[in-house]
Amino acid sequence: MKLDIDPLIERARAAMPPCEGDFRDPETGFLMCGKCGTPKEMRIKLCEEERVVPVLCRCAKESRDAEERERRERERRKVIARRREECFGGSGGKRAGFTFAADDGADPETMTCARGYAEEFASLRERGKGILFLGGTGTGKTFAACAIANALLEQGYTVRVITFAEIAAKLQSSWESQGIYRDLQRYDLLVLDDLGAERNTSYMDEIVYNVIDSRCSAGKPLIVTTNLRVDDFTDGQSPRARIYSRLYESCIPVVVRGRDRRRAAMTRDGQSDLDLIRRAGMRRDGV
Repeated sequence: MKLDIDPLIERARAAMPPCEGDFRDPETGFLMCGKCGTPKEMRIKLCEEERVVPVLCRCAKESRDAEERERRERERRKVIARRREECFGGSGGKRAGFTFAADDGADPETMTCARGYAEEFASLRERGKGILFLGGTGTGKTFAACAIANALLEQGYTVRVITFAEIAAKLQSSWESQGIYRDLQRYDLLVLDDLGAERNTSYMDEIVYNVIDSRCSAGKPLIVTTNLRVDDFTDGQSPRARIYSRLYESCIPVVVRGRDRRRAAMTRDGQSDLDLIRRAGMRRDGV
């Protein structure tokens, strides 16, 4: 049965009509693009018959490819936005803004390690290696961990940032605890923020151990931030010795020695507000 290709060719011509400035090549007779000067037609053999069919000129191809790249980028950004919301919970809040671009430069050593981990994540992930950020309150541990999370989200990985208090709340409100643990397993990277701030109970110890042990046993990396000292992790008599041992096996310890940003911000903001009310009071008193 002979295929009638003329209707197909005519539909293609209707979809790609000539534009202002287009012209005919005097040698080939093909329609040429008035912008880029490349053919908008070509001769091909279909079903043992030669036909002149419309084709995309160079600038049309470039335009099509650019539109496709833009479409893919829009889709990529949508996926990242959805994953970021899931990563930080809800709208993400303040932690979603913790990025390498927002680093204040106060602790270059820690942030160098954080950037290096994000860059080498593919190989470290294969080895199940994470990071254990140790340091005092407000020194930037959570900032560094979330900056890594944001960088990996941009690379297309899945990440979840959560505290043990949030995990405990999920477990208490669910009938299926194993489902909660399985959910934490599906992320490429799990960030456990503020280890040691949770209640010191046997129930919480069990939660902490189950989460950490399941990730380590599966060879999946995790980042943990904590105010605990290095000595706490090497104390074999600690009730959580088996938990800390697991972390030391699977995580690269990074001691964060930055200044207390929270205290500095509180002092700065407090002084600014104090100056504000002083000036207002002086105006009220006519000073």
